Amino acid sequence: MVYCGKPSKGCGNCRSRKIRCDQARPACAQCIRAKRECPGYRDQLSLMFRDESRSVIRKATVEVGASPSIGPKSKGPTVRSPRTDCPDGKKGSNGPVGRAMRPRDPIHQSVDRRASAFCSLSPEVQPPAEASREEAICFFLRGNAIPGNVWAGEFVERFMDDPSPTPSKRAMQSSLLAVSSAMLSRARKKRSLQRLAQEEYVSALNLLNTALADVKEAKTNQALGAVILLAIYEIICSRAPKDIDQWTRHITGATALLHLRGPDQLKTEIGLRLFLHLRYQIVISCIQRTARVPRSLFDCTEHAIWLRPAEDKSNRLIMIIGRLASLRADLREGIVTDSHEVLAITSRLEADLVAWLATLPPEFNYQTETVTPYDILFQERRGGLVPYDDQYHEYPNLWISNTWNQYRCTRIIINEIALDHIRKLALSSTNASLSEEIWQQCKAQRINIRRLAVDICRSVPYILGALPNSRSHAALPLERFMGGLTVLWPLFLAGIVERPNHALRCWVIQCLRLIGHSFGFDQALATMDIVAADAGILREVDDHNVAEECPSPVSMGTPPIMPDVHYTQIPASEETII
Repeated sequence: MVYCGKPSKGCGNCRSRKIRCDQARPACAQCIRAKRECPGYRDQLSLMFRDESRSVIRKATVEVGASPSIGPKSKGPTVRSPRTDCPDGKKGSNGPVGRAMRPRDPIHQSVDRRASAFCSLSPEVQPPAEASREEAICFFLRGNAIPGNVWAGEFVERFMDDPSPTPSKRAMQSSLLAVSSAMLSRARKKRSLQRLAQEEYVSALNLLNTALADVKEAKTNQALGAVILLAIYEIICSRAPKDIDQWTRHITGATALLHLRGPDQLKTEIGLRLFLHLRYQIVISCIQRTARVPRSLFDCTEHAIWLRPAEDKSNRLIMIIGRLASLRADLREGIVTDSHEVLAITSRLEADLVAWLATLPPEFNYQTETVTPYDILFQERRGGLVPYDDQYHEYPNLWISNTWNQYRCTRIIINEIALDHIRKLALSSTNASLSEEIWQQCKAQRINIRRLAVDICRSVPYILGALPNSRSHAALPLERFMGGLTVLWPLFLAGIVERPNHALRCWVIQCLRLIGHSFGFDQALATMDIVAADAGILREVDDHNVAEECPSPVSMGTPPIMPDVHYTQIPASEETII
């Protein structure tokens, strides 16, 4: 695959007229103004990398035919291979194969170099009918091109620095190809890529089982990276709600690997990044299964506090979430049964969250904006995403927005547990004045849960890159692929807060459908089905109706949990938390 430069994103009419195109859907403003039919937009990735196999074969044949034999040199004219046109009309190199056009953009050059490191070329040069494996990996790297992401930058290249073909390295290669091909198969709607993804997935499982049989191999970064990639594959390909258990099994396996690796895994930058990437998934998986968080994860988190002071806020939040998981496990096992004791525990957790909130530095501040009536192209420009209640948040970076949603999800679950036991006390109380006091507290819990759910919805446009003041996109930008992963769990919790047919739940369902179709996440569609069928944490009844049936907080479904992605810090702007 040869890089042919960054092509124009404009429609055909705007490119031919050499004018700026706003890339609006279904037709750009320039075509509407000129009363022309807008021809639409091209697939950027297919234009950026072009199959040059036929050209390589032709050049090789010419060079072989022109090679001098033993004897005097031929004095005939030199045969030159024709130039190769790029899709946007630019000219390629007319030199030998070794001087094929190189990308001028250093970012794309780095992506192309890293992708080439994963793909071994076949001895026979054959033009592929479909997108190549290298192109699929480029597609994956582009979707993760966010500063600090463990799958971006030089981190992926370092994973493969070891030249020896170890089982763990081969397992990670197959896992990466499985995820990359699955992503591209949804973007291109190619069944051949889907079959390739399934084949690589099976190959990765077999190679990983071989690697895990050796303790030394099981402790490598490549083995853990392969498991994480397989979990991402399940997010992309698991459409049925029951298939979500496949993701859970991979996370459980990754938990065992973290325990085996111990604190020593934090001594390298890649090992520390992998731990920070994975730990939130493990903690929330424990909450889903009402299981206890392994002690080894807490031990590694305590080490991480000293090794990475910049992660202090996230580390302390993880410790609080871990305690919440322990409470849910105690409730399931019947260790804690007294409602007064449960409320005392939830009050301490709530107080710790409020204290954590009070210590956040200014760079965690965000702003709440309102969509104005004049922004009529917001929905068309942003892939159909409309902010809930016409309001959205703006954060300094994606890592901070993810941390805020972790806090909101934790507090929703704490308030749900407290609400359930407040109702139980009210039902068992014979004191009218005490019952009234309890119901007032119940009302306050409802208000907290609703406010947190709305804040989650307001964070979604930023996380998915659908803001009116950012660079225009005809659809949700691929670079927000990881944002789409991280927002599924918060959207699930926000969606099950209200009763069916409530405006907030309807908005969440539409948002999950958009994520599923825009990013190709089948698990987003599975989550959508779970949300649509849930009875809701809050019911549309009077707060004093003691006959209300309360949902049990320990019987929550097992929706998908998305990776905890950490990003490099960005200098804070002067913003205020609304």
